[in-house]
Amino acid sequence: MCRVHVTALASDQLPYDALQLSHLPPELDDIEPTPVREFLVHQGFDAFILAGRASQLLNWFDSHRYCGRCGSPTHLVNPQRVLSCPQCEVDYYPRINPCVIVLITRGDQILLARSVRPGATFFSCLAGFIEPGESAEQAVAREVLEEVGVEVDNIRYVKSQPWPFPSQLMLGFYADYVSGDIVPEAAEIAEAHWYDVDKLPQIPSPAISVAGQLIQEYCDAVIASTD
Repeated sequence: MCRVHVTALASDQLPYDALQLSHLPPELDDIEPTPVREFLVHQGFDAFILAGRASQLLNWFDSHRYCGRCGSPTHLVNPQRVLSCPQCEVDYYPRINPCVIVLITRGDQILLARSVRPGATFFSCLAGFIEPGESAEQAVAREVLEEVGVEVDNIRYVKSQPWPFPSQLMLGFYADYVSGDIVPEAAEIAEAHWYDVDKLPQIPSPAISVAGQLIQEYCDAVIASTD
């Protein structure tokens, strides 16, 4: 269905081609397909990086096969990795959607929320997309206020993580609680609560997500400071 070249991310890695197939050919009958998200959960993020990169490129290729301006078929230009429209000469590069993800802290407590998504059982940080014209810090303050009704300050960047579902870049932050009672946004948040750092609910694994890393690193630091 489509085929894109996946360049190596490090000098000790080989480049690959990623293919999206409509069906498995007979010579691959003994291959067991694994969903991208399941591969991440079981193999960890380090092993997942190449598959995640390939997944994002295939999604870009599949969603830009026709020009958004005139509707003409696009064609792949290598090695620039661009889908180009021959009619109106518009170029379409792989798109990255920046998101913020924030752990709200209040001394030895952190605010965690559970999503309304079916099957969501773990509690995690709050997250959302950056809107046009916003800084990442402004997006943090807005998302927190919209999703749980509290105000924060001292917003500080910690780390980032590519998240190919389908093509996000997660920017991780800490923020200090200022005021307000927790009022979950019913359309997105099933429940949200304050948790002591040594009495956490089920949280994302630090091995696969920046959310888990933010939670673990903050909790470890607080516990270590009280020993």
